[in-house]
Amino acid sequence: MFVELFLFFLFSFFLSMVGLGGGAFYVPLLLALGYAFPLASSTSLFLITVTGFSAFSRFQRAKLVDWQLAVVMDTFTDIGAFVGGYTAVYFASHYLKIAFGVLLILAALFILFMQGKQKNHPEPRQGFGYWQREFGEYRYSIFVPAIIPITFAIGYLSGALGIAGGLLKVPIMILWFSIPAKVAVATSSLMVGLTGLLGFSGHLFTGQINWLLCFGLGIVVLLGSQLGAKISIRLEERKLKLALAIILIVIAIWMILRT
Repeated sequence: MFVELFLFFLFSFFLSMVGLGGGAFYVPLLLALGYAFPLASSTSLFLITVTGFSAFSRFQRAKLVDWQLAVVMDTFTDIGAFVGGYTAVYFASHYLKIAFGVLLILAALFILFMQGKQKNHPEPRQGFGYWQREFGEYRYSIFVPAIIPITFAIGYLSGALGIAGGLLKVPIMILWFSIPAKVAVATSSLMVGLTGLLGFSGHLFTGQINWLLCFGLGIVVLLGSQLGAKISIRLEERKLKLALAIILIVIAIWMILRT
């Protein structure tokens, strides 16, 4: 049991540094421990909620969280997460596992591609549909019509598969909207917590929840996420994201082959 607790602590610590939830690792770990996919998914969403809000509290104190951006992006993500969590029981688990693996590969490719782009901060685009943002010393723009369907789709997959939307949100914010990495990571932590909460709420109607397991592991990831966010505030994320991308690909291949 000590090994399992240490792994959950380690992953929550590492992922909190880059604004991601632990669904990419929590679900495979729970599956490896013998839990059924619906239970692993609901437990993962509970842990994602704890990790996200815990890391967010640290980033908020450092004044790195763009609240207005979070509200706009997360509204449709949360709706999608609730629908995904509620409808997850209607899909065969092996299809969900394959979709989960494919999603991880896509996220890893986004993160790898992001490495060569994150130092470039072009001038914000202007025109119809673009929302101009000024946050502290940063300036960037968001194309609102694209945000709505993208964030809903990310939320639905998050709720159905028990993952955090930050897996795709952080790369999208940096690559597509030129949002600075520090702001994207910090803002993602808030959205990850909200998405996890809405996805977990959908699972409440299915009864696929082990409360003892949730609270036991929740204490461990709470400690890990607090420490990870504290280090992230003063640590450059480039090497961490490269390592994360490699691990995501390995886990994705393992999930698909295991299915």
